[in-house]
Amino acid sequence: MIRSMTGYGMAELERSGQRLSAEIRSVNHRFCEVSVRAPKVALLFEDQIRQLIQDRFSRGKFNLTITWAGVGEEGGQLKLNEGVADRYVTAMKQLQERYGLKGEIDLRTLAGLPDLFTWEHSTFSDDEAWTLIKEVVEKSCDSMNGMKAREGAALAADLTKRLNLIKSALVQVAERAPLRPQEAKDRMVSRIKPLLDDVEMDPIRIAQEVAMLADRLDCTEECVRLDAHLDQFQSLMDGSELAGRKLNFLLQEMNREANTIGSKANDVEIAHAVIVMKEEIERLREQVQNVE
Repeated sequence: MIRSMTGYGMAELERSGQRLSAEIRSVNHRFCEVSVRAPKVALLFEDQIRQLIQDRFSRGKFNLTITWAGVGEEGGQLKLNEGVADRYVTAMKQLQERYGLKGEIDLRTLAGLPDLFTWEHSTFSDDEAWTLIKEVVEKSCDSMNGMKAREGAALAADLTKRLNLIKSALVQVAERAPLRPQEAKDRMVSRIKPLLDDVEMDPIRIAQEVAMLADRLDCTEECVRLDAHLDQFQSLMDGSELAGRKLNFLLQEMNREANTIGSKANDVEIAHAVIVMKEEIERLREQVQNVE
């Protein structure tokens, strides 16, 4: 199955005056890496959130942002942390006395200090809070999956196009390859005959040389393997399993077979076909880096 590694999704829900939203983004990555930004009440479940995403996706770098706001009388309450405020004021006064500093401790300065205000979501127990967080994260993942699937369909269409170009070039090689031994024999005879003058050529010796040439020029095995790799590539694309890693490995094998065909053939026409194959294999490799 072809699914893009890049995607975006978001989801919102509201329960008992609490409003939660989740935004998730993913980009290409070799492994599955998850980064979570969330309020403290949600970060209590950070490990579960990471596991939830890693269970659904095999590769990609994911950035998840969760916001949790209380609305109405039943929602979370914004409270002053009086103990922290007292310590801030005391520390500032000590700072003034020790260094002889002037100035007043005003509201603007104090309000900008960290941890002075906190949201309290006292409405829910831990189990209830996790249920809400899990729901909104799963919905955001579902939303992202829709985008991944749409991009994956576009990738699949391009990959299929590249495969067909490689297959066409491989057909040219398969049609041309059987002609090479006879051509090599004719060229060898035409070069040797003028050097022998009236001496008759040994047909057995010629046959031996032609047999060795035919063996060196034979790329049938490589053509068969490359064709099998192409069929397997298409089968992985059409299957239900996420195939990014397997496709990447398969491309290495396809490139190896194309190189061997080019080195064995020693023919301009086949060389042109091999160039087309290698160019399209490289384009496939670039695209597969985006496949989950």
